Amino acid sequence: MTRAHRCLIAGALLMSGLAARAGLEGVNRTERPPLRRPLSSLPMELGDWVGRDEAVEPSIVERAQTTEYLNRVYESRTRPGLRLTLWVNYSEKGTNLRHTPEICLPSGGWEKVESQTRVFEVPSPNGDALKLTRLGYSKGELVKQVGFWYYIFGEGKLENYVRQLPITSRSSHAQTTKGSSMTVETFHPGEQDPDGAALKDFARSLLVALEPILPEARAEYYVP
Repeated sequence: MTRAHRCLIAGALLMSGLAARAGLEGVNRTERPPLRRPLSSLPMELGDWVGRDEAVEPSIVERAQTTEYLNRVYESRTRPGLRLTLWVNYSEKGTNLRHTPEICLPSGGWEKVESQTRVFEVPSPNGDALKLTRLGYSKGELVKQVGFWYYIFGEGKLENYVRQLPITSRSSHAQTTKGSSMTVETFHPGEQDPDGAALKDFARSLLVALEPILPEARAEYYVP
């Protein structure tokens, strides 16, 4: 076999390999669904709660790697003085999963209070129960509680299954996704809602209001 023949064969093999790779990437390509409505369309009134928007420093928005976000304070009508800060972060590329309470709060000097960690179930509009995690963090004499769950949009059933396995569920929140994603976090002083009743009430109303905003192809997660 001449050198020219060997070069032709090598070139053909290379081209076929590249074509096969491109074909596999096409098969495995995941859509990154946008939100059906802007986050700003979320009502200011959610059941018992009345909200107002709060500005966010541009540097924080940049670090959050967000495509669209909402930062709003909701106050309870029936529980005077009880306020929840709602932070919703949607990312078309899924990069917001790198910025969750377990990562960002300790880097800001907050120490996790393990005894305050709880998992709550809240009825969702589709009839299923959504799980969310409540976390506690302290800094000096200050204690705050954080409600947390997140969505991934556009991934297939296999990816959803793998993310829920014990070996991957605890680490997947810090990794990007093939689809788009949205994190939901609430913040409030720890002494205001020790049993989580207010958080569950707020989450129940929030889920109803989020329904027309979220893409239909979605999976829900709660492990931080």
